[in-house]
Amino acid sequence: MNFEKHISELLFEHDCVIVPEFGGFVCNYASAGINPTKHMFNPPYKKISFNRNLRNNDGLLANLISQENNISYSDSNKAISNYVALLNNTLRDEKRFDFKSIGVLFAGEENTLHFEQDLAVNYLQESFGLTSFYFPAIKREPLERKIEKKLKNKTIIPSKEKKAAVPVKRRISRVVLSAAAILLVSFFVWLPLHSDLMRKIDYSSLNPFASKPQPRYQPAEIALPDVDVTKADVANLLAMASDTTRYLNIVINGSIPIVIQLKEDATTVVKSKKKDSFSTQRYHVVGGAFAISENAEKFHQKLTKAGYQASIIDKKGKTLRFVSYGGYATKEEAMQALEKIRSVQGDAWLMIN
Repeated sequence: MNFEKHISELLFEHDCVIVPEFGGFVCNYASAGINPTKHMFNPPYKKISFNRNLRNNDGLLANLISQENNISYSDSNKAISNYVALLNNTLRDEKRFDFKSIGVLFAGEENTLHFEQDLAVNYLQESFGLTSFYFPAIKREPLERKIEKKLKNKTIIPSKEKKAAVPVKRRISRVVLSAAAILLVSFFVWLPLHSDLMRKIDYSSLNPFASKPQPRYQPAEIALPDVDVTKADVANLLAMASDTTRYLNIVINGSIPIVIQLKEDATTVVKSKKKDSFSTQRYHVVGGAFAISENAEKFHQKLTKAGYQASIIDKKGKTLRFVSYGGYATKEEAMQALEKIRSVQGDAWLMIN
């Protein structure tokens, strides 16, 4: 019986063929490749390896032998056992066994087995008709050799043209122009260093030579009437003051002035009252904190349009600007307002100023 032929036939259709009580041949897909040393182009194939741990009889090989040789299943198993005994004896004596069209099995040290596949047969059915072929390496001619070939049959003819002599007058004019340019540059360098031109230039401006614009606002000088107290009493001085006079300058003995404030600044009183009313609002319902002032202004305008008495709170040492829905004097009022506002904005919170 030709057992190698039966194993080879099974490898075309199956990825694992087991020889009972000996080992199994396992197939794996290998993609197409190039052998750079031999310059061989190989199609995809089944890469076969041998695993001696696959010893259980799966009946695949025994069934094929039984059908091909018209014998019973038990007789085919006996024939396989005799074949395995032959394999072991050959490996023990010759240290190798040749499976025709499959590969060679070598016996190594410490009862190890090594398998080398025969690549002459491709067991991958999808690669039917594809064979390995040899293609020699492409030898490219170096660039230096190509240039040498192109210039080999060419002769270099020296130019017969001579440079025309530069006229003497032309050379003199160039020297004069160069000297004039040097003198002109030297003058422009010397002029700022030995004059006040550089001091009058405003280096901080983009145009240092532009004239400075005059300020539109000129502070008015307040003339205080100087009155000697020896000439008139204080009551007469107050009667002389007009309704618009806010300060009165009184001179005693012609040398010591005394300034009297006649009216209080109304704007100062209004500002102080507004500040006091804001300071009583200790509790604020905050809707957002912003690091960018423009965003805080936009949110403040949005709350104001919605009908809230919104305000922007700036704290010392804080880079954030807090936008409040409104301020409250007591905590109870603030908590009631916070509960209503959270129905509109769930992340609103209470801040104690």
